[in-house]
Amino acid sequence: MRRDGLRVAIEAWNQCNEVGEEAPNMGSPREADCFDVHNFRKHMKLVHRVNEKVNKLSNATIQGLGNMNVNQFAAWKEKYLGYKCQVQEFPKPWQFWMIMLKSGNMDTLAAVCPENGKKSKPFPPTPRFPCFGKGCMNMPLIYHNYTSLQGRTLSGRFYGTWDLDADINKAATKNDTSFYSVTWKKELGKGSWVFHHVLKTSSKYPWLMLYLRSDATTGFSGGYHYETRGMSKIVSLRTNSLYPH
Repeated sequence: MRRDGLRVAIEAWNQCNEVGEEAPNMGSPREADCFDVHNFRKHMKLVHRVNEKVNKLSNATIQGLGNMNVNQFAAWKEKYLGYKCQVQEFPKPWQFWMIMLKSGNMDTLAAVCPENGKKSKPFPPTPRFPCFGKGCMNMPLIYHNYTSLQGRTLSGRFYGTWDLDADINKAATKNDTSFYSVTWKKELGKGSWVFHHVLKTSSKYPWLMLYLRSDATTGFSGGYHYETRGMSKIVSLRTNSLYPH
């Protein structure tokens, strides 16, 4: 993580490892902050590879992709962001570090999570799967401070909340309001990137997760059933694939 030109992205999942429904005015929950540092006449300038229009692409805004649902579109968008961010490096290219957000809420009465590849059936709510009612599996709001250069310091941020009616300016400190924040900083030309993570749960969203992942640059990662883009050029094989029965 010593390279000045950072590549970082963010994704959000529900308990089914799906999107289900995009949050209002947020687009598909895949965004990226990818830039190169250029020296223009002795002045350093950041050239971003992904703009706000691309980051806010929604399943409803793209035509010509066939009959994609919101889950398939999110997977397509991740690959598209990977194409925009990709660093050509021998012997294989790489795309970005991935910030992963996930909520453990599950609407058991809606029966939206497949069970062992088969359509699930509704079952009564249990403490194992929290849900405050219809809409409990929503995607979070995602806000973005694009990486900028202040003096000799590079810094950027993703932040947001799962509470769709929350005031984002107060969510970090307001009681019983979910909140997350990932900030990255680095001194230009020296040291490594430092990431600072904050995650706050609430009574409506008691089970939240935030990871910084090194996903596979091609293929599948960590049990998720969609292709990913990431940093890992070589992915370890599972034990049972090394020793077939």
